[in-house]
Amino acid sequence: MAVSPLELLQRQAESAVRREVSRQTAQVRRQLSLVDQVRQMSRRAEQTLDGAARSAAARLTGADEAQRPAGDLAPDDAPEQEGPVVCADGYVRRSPVQRYRRPKNRRWLRRAVGVALLAVLAVLLAMALWRSGLIRMRLF
Repeated sequence: MAVSPLELLQRQAESAVRREVSRQTAQVRRQLSLVDQVRQMSRRAEQTLDGAARSAAARLTGADEAQRPAGDLAPDDAPEQEGPVVCADGYVRRSPVQRYRRPKNRRWLRRAVGVALLAVLAVLLAMALWRSGLIRMRLF
């Protein structure tokens, strides 16, 4: 049975609705994620503790926070500077927690595999030429 254009449009519309429902469900799942909520709460707690520690240190040393110019970070407060890493498939890793592991022997391994493939291809080509009669070597 042939598929009519109306049936094709109906299937496309149903597929679009399924995709949208799936996207919305995933978004709600992300918003309600316990891991995300814990991360947000820990970030807030860390900011609160940092503020409390700074004010306590300022009271102990007698230094006022206003003495330090705005935007000047103390060496302990300086964030880690890691730029985004662009992977081979185009994905950009921006998270400082998500380290990009690059094996040390990767380049060596690629070269070894390339050389091995070239050697295998050369042997196969030589065998094919020998069998076809294009190369006949007389040893004696």
